[in-house]
Amino acid sequence: MSIEEFIPPSSFSEIELQLHYEKLNTIFNSLREIIFTIDIEKGIIENVNNSIETLGYKKKEWEGQSFKKWPLTKRKLFLQLLKHASKSTAEATSQPVLLPTKGDILFVPFEFSTVIYTFKNKKYLLCVLRDTSERERLMHDLEKALQKERELNELRSSFISTASHQFRTPLTVIQSGVEIMNMYLEDFSDEKRKPFEKHFKRIEIEVARLQDLMNDVLLLGRSDAKRTPFHPQTLDLVDFCGNLIENKYNARYPDERKIIFIVEGKKQLVAFDPKLLHHSLENILSNCYKYSESGNIHLKIKFEYESVNISITDQGIGIPENDLSNLFQPFYRASNSTDIQGTGLGLSIVKDFIDEHQGQIFVMSELNKGTTVTISLPLKNNIDTNANQN
Repeated sequence: MSIEEFIPPSSFSEIELQLHYEKLNTIFNSLREIIFTIDIEKGIIENVNNSIETLGYKKKEWEGQSFKKWPLTKRKLFLQLLKHASKSTAEATSQPVLLPTKGDILFVPFEFSTVIYTFKNKKYLLCVLRDTSERERLMHDLEKALQKERELNELRSSFISTASHQFRTPLTVIQSGVEIMNMYLEDFSDEKRKPFEKHFKRIEIEVARLQDLMNDVLLLGRSDAKRTPFHPQTLDLVDFCGNLIENKYNARYPDERKIIFIVEGKKQLVAFDPKLLHHSLENILSNCYKYSESGNIHLKIKFEYESVNISITDQGIGIPENDLSNLFQPFYRASNSTDIQGTGLGLSIVKDFIDEHQGQIFVMSELNKGTTVTISLPLKNNIDTNANQN
């Protein structure tokens, strides 16, 4: 099939037809891809564009040639191309091939696409070779960059783990020292004991705060390195949340500061890792108490068709709108929380844990009115509750 056959029959003048031919021919030969057509009945290569020269061949070395008449050595070199061409269908198909430059100096990676089409009751094969050298080079560079990032993450995680454990030893010594000194204070009078107790209490609070920080940093490091153990089980989510609320919170707080537990929808069993979800819910509930001074906290479980939503709402200080988009960044704290103790790691860790469940987490807040954090877990997912992931 020649270029002229692409020009539709019409009342064009000979000059106009020639202009159309030259235009199509220019486009055909300007494309970067190597394009050629084959007369399937004759097995002859009819047209090849100028891009064949990128392999070191002249057009005349391909045009008018038959694959079957190529020397055996040449057919072996182009075996991948011949095999794919022979399996072509009316639907476009493609596969990667390595083709030699003339003289077998080097092999170039191509994506070889073919499609069979019919023109005037005659079948032809359209072949397109797209050079993928640049794409493969970029993929190689990307893989190297990813490997370097993985190594840096491993190094960072190792450093964080070592530093955190090293901090624990002096903190334990300090805490033990305070406990021993408190024992000696029992022989002091109330008047003499009071100033010491005040300072010791402050030391204990700061030690506990640093221990919490070390725990959070360790959790974050493991999460970043994808080493957090994930062991999902199919459990009763309502009972799980109810036990957490009663044992951890409602038994400790007065009636006006209790957690109101609500369940909506048809109750179902849910696949989740109890340790990771326990940590996530406890972090959010602790924030509710930390950032609100009064009022009950509401925890609502709502079962929907494909997901279950756990919404936790407080009546606290709220979060400024400008801070909402950064809440899940490590060490980020809202601008109105600087006077309240915290590390800015909690929600970042929670998000990583919920991501492990293929779930989502959302935050809605209104300044000085309260905040709602919603965790959405899938009910029908691909979580393997029998596999242990490390």
